[in-house]
Amino acid sequence: MTKPGNSFRVGHDQFSKVVPIPHSGASTSRKCADAAIEWVGTQQADQPLFVYLAPSMPHDPRTAPPETQAKYDPAKITLSKNFMPEHPFDNGELEIRDELLAPFPRTPDAMQRHLAEYYACITDLDHHVGRVVDAFKAAGRWDNTVVVFTSDHGLAVGGRHGLMGKQNLYEHVKPPLVLAGPGIPKGRSAALVYLYDLFPTLCDLTGVPVPPGLDGRSLAPVIQGEKAGVRDALFLAYRDVQRAVRDERWKLIWYPKAQQLQLFDLSADPDELTNRAGDPNHAQELERLSALLRGWQREVADTAPPPPLKTP
Repeated sequence: MTKPGNSFRVGHDQFSKVVPIPHSGASTSRKCADAAIEWVGTQQADQPLFVYLAPSMPHDPRTAPPETQAKYDPAKITLSKNFMPEHPFDNGELEIRDELLAPFPRTPDAMQRHLAEYYACITDLDHHVGRVVDAFKAAGRWDNTVVVFTSDHGLAVGGRHGLMGKQNLYEHVKPPLVLAGPGIPKGRSAALVYLYDLFPTLCDLTGVPVPPGLDGRSLAPVIQGEKAGVRDALFLAYRDVQRAVRDERWKLIWYPKAQQLQLFDLSADPDELTNRAGDPNHAQELERLSALLRGWQREVADTAPPPPLKTP
């Protein structure tokens, strides 16, 4: 049950059954769930299953069923603390399609309307994911199934930092990651992970040998409480216009074309509102993270200009 277009078709072709479901507005999530439920119901109970369910919602155009949309009154929606009418400088990608879904400068009314549509689509998706869960329970598979809920990206919908889309490296672009199933205790973790860590993680959770040569690292030790994390830092990139590195507390964003640096203390400033890059009291963190980012760029042969090593 996949979204055609920008999907990994070679990988999809390895599945025994592929059901391409184009983005079709309010019915998209329901169609994906219907296809999954129908297929699960035809499988023998003693056969293992791997289902990749990839509805395109809440992708725009964000249209939910009327009864779901009616649950969200735009006037009652609170905008985030980092709402801004416009981004404070040119981040290198301000005129891409996601950002053109609403006019500049952003207005509270427009952003509340977009958020109401966004929340309604998420609520509808949640409902249909629940239907798939019920289908696994009805098939007697639930107690032996590992579920992963995640996405390919997050969005700045609502004018966060004056933005609307995914073409930035702020913390509002952070996919959800929920794992549940046998042997997975309830709880939360602040471990730094990449989505490609899921491959070895699922291998470990299902008793499948982890293939050699993977870049991903299994999160099984984190899930079982044996380790607090498997990475000390994450490196992030968007085209040739943005680079970032973050650890548990600090984050550096570098804009090569704009020659701009942002340094955020995520523990005290999770909304990334106070740029510490020019603060001499944090020069050591700025230089440390700049060196980390430059090292990563050398390692992967990144062609984007590196950040300066010294405090601006």
